[in-house]
Amino acid sequence: MTDAVDGSFSGCDGWLISLADIPKVVRNQNLRLQADRLRIQEVRARLKGAGRWENPEIEMDYQNSPESIEFSGEIGFSQKFPLTSRLRREKAAAASLLAASTSDFADRERIVIAQAKTVAVEILALRAQERLRQKQLKIARELTVFVEKSEVKGEVSLLDAGQARLAETQLELEIHHLDHEANRIESKLKSLLGLEPSETLEIGGELPLPEDIAAGTVDVALRPDYRAALKRVEAATREIQIERLKRWGDVTLGLFVRNSRQEDVPVGFDMEPRVGIRLVVPLPLWNKNEAAVEEKTARAFRLEQTARALEGEIRNEAAESIATMTILAVHVGEIQRDLLPAADRHLREVEAAYKKGLVDLRTFLQARKQQVDIEIRLLDAVRDYSLARIRYEAATDQLD
Repeated sequence: MTDAVDGSFSGCDGWLISLADIPKVVRNQNLRLQADRLRIQEVRARLKGAGRWENPEIEMDYQNSPESIEFSGEIGFSQKFPLTSRLRREKAAAASLLAASTSDFADRERIVIAQAKTVAVEILALRAQERLRQKQLKIARELTVFVEKSEVKGEVSLLDAGQARLAETQLELEIHHLDHEANRIESKLKSLLGLEPSETLEIGGELPLPEDIAAGTVDVALRPDYRAALKRVEAATREIQIERLKRWGDVTLGLFVRNSRQEDVPVGFDMEPRVGIRLVVPLPLWNKNEAAVEEKTARAFRLEQTARALEGEIRNEAAESIATMTILAVHVGEIQRDLLPAADRHLREVEAAYKKGLVDLRTFLQARKQQVDIEIRLLDAVRDYSLARIRYEAATDQLD
């Protein structure tokens, strides 16, 4: 086995991709992620409306009596002004929520890419097992021909010939099963990649062999879901300050012009124009917004504890993956160095003894089965190592 080759992909005649291509294909093709990306625009649009003054108001009042020509009218303009820095803090809180939404989207990308890579590794493992069975089938067919020739010569029994053909048939059935299983989960991979069911897909390369990975300190800040959690804590902390400032309502400052005509006996009718200023200052005597402050404080504490718990989960995921990779790397090395060469030597010795008539066919088939079992164990160990590495890369956001 070698490292996965660099794949190329095209949407015309089918797709040929490698494990390294999956992040790019997911980002470019997955329609659900493209739809989720629009949520960021929604939050950004809400940010534009945060921290703005309320619209000014125009007031008009007119009164007259149908029994006389007296009247009074007033037109006024008023604007509310915040006494505190509440609006500025509201804008800052909205900016934190926008950053959290952006990180949420990056986290959804991380999850889909990890899922796609996991399925791709499963497909590569199934295809590798299929190639192994094809190799064994070729040997089984050669054995069947040898046994049938020996049967004609009377050198082996009829039972040996039947057993050889049965072993060949079993391998053919296993190959068909592996092919069907690979095709089944390939449909799942197409869905994750954002491909149409009718498009052809091939995963290029092979499962990479274990390699040394430096198990250094995990940078939790690389994880987008952790960054999103911190931004939500930041926004919640600002919301506490906003609720505290809300106890002081906005000051209303207005300018009005009033005019009236009234009868002044015995002089007649007088016009009385007036210009004035109106000021309204709310006093926080009864409602100090204490309940809202308490609610936001509890929410901020909950979000902070959630972020701390997530930090621990990330570190544990990375540590567990590193430990699994270390064990599997040792296991793969032992199989390659000790078990597989010993099984190959044993199979060659038993095959030579069988052709000389020193052992029966059952012994030879058992030796061949042992070799296949060891090769399958190697494949499983390499697959499990690759899956553990994907979990580690997902935990540390190093999937690209």
